[in-house]
Amino acid sequence: MAASQDPVRHPVDQALDLLGSALAGAEANDRPDLRERLDAARRALTTARTDGARVGALRATATELCRALDSLASDLRYRREVLADPARAGRLRAELARARQRAERARGLSREWPQILGDGFAGLTSDSEFALRTRSRGVLAEAERALGTHDPAKDAERLADELRERLVAEAEQTYAGVREGVRSVADRLTEVLELPAPLPVPDLPLQPASELVAGLSDQRPSGAGRTPIPARLLTVVMPSYGGIMMAVVGTRLLGLQVPGWALAVGAVVGALALGGAALSGERKRGLDRRRGEARTAVRGMVDEFQMALAKQVRDATRTANTHLRRDTTAAAIRMEEDAAAQVASAKAAVDGLARVPADVADVDDDIATVRDLRRRADALNPRFPG
Repeated sequence: MAASQDPVRHPVDQALDLLGSALAGAEANDRPDLRERLDAARRALTTARTDGARVGALRATATELCRALDSLASDLRYRREVLADPARAGRLRAELARARQRAERARGLSREWPQILGDGFAGLTSDSEFALRTRSRGVLAEAERALGTHDPAKDAERLADELRERLVAEAEQTYAGVREGVRSVADRLTEVLELPAPLPVPDLPLQPASELVAGLSDQRPSGAGRTPIPARLLTVVMPSYGGIMMAVVGTRLLGLQVPGWALAVGAVVGALALGGAALSGERKRGLDRRRGEARTAVRGMVDEFQMALAKQVRDATRTANTHLRRDTTAAAIRMEEDAAAQVASAKAAVDGLARVPADVADVDDDIATVRDLRRRADALNPRFPG
């Protein structure tokens, strides 16, 4: 800052000269608040048109100048104390050492996080596949137990709806586990890299569970391979016919004289007994066959569900891995750049210790200049009484 004193100059010119010097000091000392106030005082002074307004503006300018220069003088004295502090050199060198340690740690973490990312997603994939297979076995076991107590021919629709509802629930649980796993990997990376803000958790491109299950093929029993109706009837009629023949032929071979009505009753009873047993056995075989076909259909649907859901999980985790790797790389680069900037700043401060005597002398010159400007600003008021 420079100051000149000319006693023959007009007071307004002197005030404007002082404002210019004070503005330069505010700019050099990074005080935008002072610059704003001094600019306002200069505008008021240059726009005054009457003598009264000009005197008021000069008085206000002198007051504002005194305040601004006092504030600048306080800043300069504080700066001189900081520069002349004997312990400052030790603090700056210690800060440089800490900055270098942080930079070295940042480089080490940048080499470490890819392994953490890979291990995290490998564990997530393994856990997801294990959980999916376990859930699929649970669904299959539950469906087979339900088939063991129901006739698929009568309850096919209800059993199919219950199976699909259970598959939807299992798919949603699997999705929730995958999302939580990705969030855990992101949190782990944030913790390891010591980031100030958590890494964003990427959205997973997962097909809604209801749509996934709705897209499964309907693997109901086709009926192929069933015994034709005439053959099933024959299995019932033949034992009945055999019962009648046994009653008739048996009495004649034994030479028994049995009344016709008794023979007819015996034949009917034998036919009913053997035919009923055959019919009951046929029904049991038919029920077992239907249950076996239904179990095969359930296994097919569960297998298809498992493959479709596993593909969804693999695709989603691969996408999440890509996005998280990109975000982590950017965060690690920023971290290293910040650490390098801190090292450069600390090193510049240490290098500047050699210039401390010259800097202190410059500050002393600035303090003297501000003191002179303050004296001249204070001298404006008495010359313009209200």
